[in-house]
Amino acid sequence: MAVTHVHVDNMASMAAYTPKETAELMSRIGAMRGRARPDKIFFSAFMAGCLVSFTSASAVIATAAPWFQENAPGLIRMISGLIFPSGIVMILISGSELFTGSNMITGIAWMHRRLPLKNLLMHWFLCFWGNMAGALFVMAIIVGYGGVFDNEIFKQQAIATAQLKQITPQWHQIFLRAIGCNWLVCLSCYLGLQAKDVTSKVAGMWWPIFAFVTMGLEHVVANMFFIPIGIFLGAPGISVGLYIWKGMLLFLFLPGCLSCKVLTRIVQASFPQLSETCSVAFSSAASFTSTCTSWERILLLSTGSTISSQSALWRRAIFLPFAAAQSSRIAVARAATLAGSSSALFKHLRLPPSTRFSR
Repeated sequence: MAVTHVHVDNMASMAAYTPKETAELMSRIGAMRGRARPDKIFFSAFMAGCLVSFTSASAVIATAAPWFQENAPGLIRMISGLIFPSGIVMILISGSELFTGSNMITGIAWMHRRLPLKNLLMHWFLCFWGNMAGALFVMAIIVGYGGVFDNEIFKQQAIATAQLKQITPQWHQIFLRAIGCNWLVCLSCYLGLQAKDVTSKVAGMWWPIFAFVTMGLEHVVANMFFIPIGIFLGAPGISVGLYIWKGMLLFLFLPGCLSCKVLTRIVQASFPQLSETCSVAFSSAASFTSTCTSWERILLLSTGSTISSQSALWRRAIFLPFAAAQSSRIAVARAATLAGSSSALFKHLRLPPSTRFSR
């Protein structure tokens, strides 16, 4: 019996890593990815955005069945849930950078003191805008101008999906759904890295994504396709401004700003020297917003105002990365200052010597 027990343990070890080994593997991968060249990070994230958009377009087409939408909505969601996980499978197996999954992987590397805070923030910044660029590229060039949704049924389904994600729910519902979605997406990435063979990786990644799609949770990268394609096709009630504030910036930066303000109040008593640094961080965010607005105003003045909504969306998609690039150097410098000044604050959050992982 003892021999059989050892044999079973060995077989289990051959099929998958233990949870502790998986955490160590994720930490090492996060440290490696966080220290990669910025251009590699960006284009890897660009590819992930493209793959998510391809999968999202397939899900829209597969669920374009008006009768089933009315009479069997659960069945339609299940079909979409069976199709959509192919995106995360292609992303993880190809090694592309998905913003939501990378937050967990590089975050673990930072917690294990293998990745500096400035590298962590830069990696998140490049992943987000890389995913956005890839999603908008497929949305506009391949699907939009390529006429993939020229069929009226597909077009109406894409518009209905955008409205369902952006107009129907209230802002707090989108926020809470996004938390549940990223919980399951990170679990999918974890199970994909825990398995050792490709078949087990696919099986592990598939079902958490199936769960979040079936429940109708909100994924920020998938919405980079769903909502812009709705705007592209003329969905009533949805604008670029509404998407930026309700579907993107509000849920990426507002919680962070609120937590930073609370942190500032707590820190002022114990670390007075950090107050000025926190103020610099808030002014950096304001500078970025101002730069984006200035770029858009210059663009509208130079091209005129009598242009279709599709062209306006495409102009913004092109020039927003330029605005981000113009502000990124200042933002990174200020983030580095914040990281250096707050080392004493985060010192107690790091792992004690007895629990540190080998480097």
